[in-house]
Amino acid sequence: MTVAIHQPNFLPWIGYFYKIWASDIFILHDNVEYTKHSFTKRVFIRKYPTELEHDYLIVPLKKHSDFALISDLKICHEQNWQQKQINKLYYVYHKAPFFKDYFPTIEQTILSSYQATHLVDFNRQLILDILSLLDIERTIVLSSEIPVRGFQADEYNAELVAYYGADLYISGTGAKKYQFTTTYAERGISLIYNEIGNYLKNIPPQYPIQFDRSLSILDALFYLGTEGILDIFASYQNTFLKKKELESLVLAY
Repeated sequence: MTVAIHQPNFLPWIGYFYKIWASDIFILHDNVEYTKHSFTKRVFIRKYPTELEHDYLIVPLKKHSDFALISDLKICHEQNWQQKQINKLYYVYHKAPFFKDYFPTIEQTILSSYQATHLVDFNRQLILDILSLLDIERTIVLSSEIPVRGFQADEYNAELVAYYGADLYISGTGAKKYQFTTTYAERGISLIYNEIGNYLKNIPPQYPIQFDRSLSILDALFYLGTEGILDIFASYQNTFLKKKELESLVLAY
């Protein structure tokens, strides 16, 4: 059983979806404090159709405490941000080869955000809709719904993983600064890091224009289509497994 955890980000990058693809259960960690400079309410897209200058898509939020949990964040519906986002996406991507195939789904979910009060519900729906387009079926749960509480950073994550009886945890590399392998090992869990970001430093050969791994999954969806994205996941997985096999041989020697 493999579990991965990440905050419920807004239209996240391609590596986020690789973690979901590589796991059996994916925990949207909404029971933690919101970080102002995170990608919970915003994401990078292209600013212009054929250039790599960045622009943001941002979901406006109602006023909240500096210590608010992600699960408490509420969407501000007093602005017409939904149509602005749709117009921006159309401008940037309407000539992309797979735009017509997948844009209607994204457009519909953005428009349906009026029905969502909390940001986590909107972000989760976008993630689920993109997974559906990719034909990826995984169990997606919220950490706020799991009866595990009161632990520090890595202990909390370890307990969330242990709750499902998992023996493998896929973590983002950003957690290296506070996680300890022993925290997981004493619970019978192996800890590995998702390093697809390094793998994607080189432009995928099938990408028709300049590639930037930091952009929303939508960039890859519109330019590569679902098959292209899944090919990247499988290619990285093969590279990752070969690397682990070599590391095991070196340790055994």
